[in-house]
Amino acid sequence: MDKEEPIYKFEGLKKLLTDKGYIVKEAKGYREIENVEVELDDVRNKMEFTDEGIFLNDDVTNSRQQIFLYKRDYHLSAYDKKKPSYHTHKCQVIQDFINKGRFHDYRRANTEMVMVRDMDDRYKDKEVSNLPLCSFCAKMAIKYQGQDSSVFVKLLKQAKDAEAPQKKKAEVDIFGYTKDWEKISREFRESHNYTCEECGITIEDPFDRQLIQVHHINGDKTDNNPKNLKCLCINCHANVDSTHKKNFNRGANAILLDDFKRKYNKIENKQ
Repeated sequence: MDKEEPIYKFEGLKKLLTDKGYIVKEAKGYREIENVEVELDDVRNKMEFTDEGIFLNDDVTNSRQQIFLYKRDYHLSAYDKKKPSYHTHKCQVIQDFINKGRFHDYRRANTEMVMVRDMDDRYKDKEVSNLPLCSFCAKMAIKYQGQDSSVFVKLLKQAKDAEAPQKKKAEVDIFGYTKDWEKISREFRESHNYTCEECGITIEDPFDRQLIQVHHINGDKTDNNPKNLKCLCINCHANVDSTHKKNFNRGANAILLDDFKRKYNKIENKQ
């Protein structure tokens, strides 16, 4: 009997990841993962968002599994058994949840049957399948358009030779930044003419250029992909979320922030 050929071999993904500095190794084949709630820490430290999809780093099996995300709580009865959408990429919806600093509204899965908490029946766990694809994700993954979650899982099972990404271990300093961060930050700020992408202020004085900083959008200080970076003045950077507000309220950051407000009072302080 001839050996069954996989539908996708992901050669394009392999080249893309290699070019971006990833070490690509053979996946250990499809393995079901636990269908549990996703925390923000999982998104930042255990998941890889690539052009090919979402991958979960499985420390137990030392492998990565491609997964999808979906909303855990849903009004099944009110919507006449309409099911929540499933997400295969870091689309606009998923990015919004990351930006808000919360992610416990979602579950992860790579199985045809998944558990949903029915808000119309005292939040009882109910098993459903064939979730529709998120419209935003469909635009990012044309090959999944029109395919429900069950078909997506079948494709994962058939992609036996699919190669999953393993991120290259990076040397970091005591603050969690990569060793080349100073150079990356400087070049990124220069490319943006030391202009804040949020409020539009430009710092022209060379001695004040430390008041323009670079923000990691997904919170991962080792992810220096330009798509994950944003040029911000220290005031906008300090007000990204509650964690940043706390960090910029003390130490050297607080001194720089006060210096910025004293010298550049063209914008209102965001509270």
